[in-house]
Amino acid sequence: MNYLMHGEINRVVGRCFLAASMLLLHSFTHGMKPVTSDTLDLNLNKALEIALSDNPTILIANKEVDRVDYARKEAWSSLFPSISADGGYTRNMRLPVLFLPDGVFGPGTGGAMEMGFRNSVQGSLTAALPLFSMSLYHNIILSEQDVKAALESGRASRINMEAEVRKAYFTLLLANDSYNVMARSLANAQENLDNVRRLYSQGMVAEYDLIRSEVQVRNLSPGLVQAENGVRLAEMMLRVLLGLEQGLAIRVSEELFDFEKSELPANDVAESELTNNTQLTLLDLQLEQMTTQFKLVRAQRFPNLSAFISYQAQAQSNDLNISDYQWAKPLAAGLQLSFPVFRGFAIRYQEKQLEIGREQLQLQRNYAERNLMLQLNNIYTNMLKALEQIDSNREGVRQAERGFVIAQTHYSAGVGTLLELNDAEIALTQARLNLNQSMYDYLAAETEYRQLLGQQL
Repeated sequence: MNYLMHGEINRVVGRCFLAASMLLLHSFTHGMKPVTSDTLDLNLNKALEIALSDNPTILIANKEVDRVDYARKEAWSSLFPSISADGGYTRNMRLPVLFLPDGVFGPGTGGAMEMGFRNSVQGSLTAALPLFSMSLYHNIILSEQDVKAALESGRASRINMEAEVRKAYFTLLLANDSYNVMARSLANAQENLDNVRRLYSQGMVAEYDLIRSEVQVRNLSPGLVQAENGVRLAEMMLRVLLGLEQGLAIRVSEELFDFEKSELPANDVAESELTNNTQLTLLDLQLEQMTTQFKLVRAQRFPNLSAFISYQAQAQSNDLNISDYQWAKPLAAGLQLSFPVFRGFAIRYQEKQLEIGREQLQLQRNYAERNLMLQLNNIYTNMLKALEQIDSNREGVRQAERGFVIAQTHYSAGVGTLLELNDAEIALTQARLNLNQSMYDYLAAETEYRQLLGQQL
């Protein structure tokens, strides 16, 4: 029994140590805040609030939403007119010539004739507006889908962070409760030792009972030290996860059984229950994006129609007296239609690639859904088992408490043995540890259950 009790404490400490090691590695990578000596009164809601406001993962997800929103606005801006202005000056070192046949303007005329002037100045203002472009419309749709995907990724980050914080917080509560159980067990052992000493001084018990009681107290002391280490590691794990200062003390007033519920969530484990699952939602969005990409490629088969208007100002002279120039100011407007005729089957091959890619993604989505359904059923079963174990362990604690009182009374009355008393005390400690562990198992399973359903915790 003693080995079982120590094994339970070792399991709690081991879980805390493993999680704290991973989170400490993360903290060294991203840097820690300065050490302070403050104390933080923490509850679950406060822990979630800190995690969602300061965690780098959440901040990065929010920045990604801002980035894709600007990309969406960029796509929409393609519907607006584009206006460009150009200007230039040319110095003709040698004037261009025009070759004319002999006699075109009379006898002796023809040959190479110089044209134009030494200086040429021109400027233009052009505006263009797309009237019809399937590629442009599908680009806009694709940018809108990118925004949805970024928002869903941000929601997934928040849900996963909430789940991590809840588990870390419950681990701290389990470590605190385990420490309290070991402290009560050591207090009971110390009380028994004091009673045995009193009885021994009166000659009512043998020296063996006194020695055995002292050994019992010494045997429980390492368990209390292990439980204290478990609390320290759990605090470190939660502190690092929340990005708190290294030396910031954490004080919690809640206990595991403050989160006990009277009933389980509804067990409607069906495909419809996974509609909010972040993994499946992201896969669905990827399928939509791939469909839009296919339409975007196919849009290359359609013509593009745009309108334009152009205004120019140009003048030429052999001097640089621009104010005396005679400016020509042509103005033109029109429509431009471009129609793809043949591109060597490139569009067709691109469409085939996207079709195959979408089929692959659909298979991946179906496989993920089957696995998630299996996980959901297994987690719900674990919740049921944990609830049953809680009821059983709670009854076990009541019986162990009653047995311990009876063993104390018998020993004080001289009709019981010290071995019976020690066994009753160990059984009570183990029962309390088992009860706390079963409550933690339920809360951890419930967290995973709601995480898979995509629910805000």
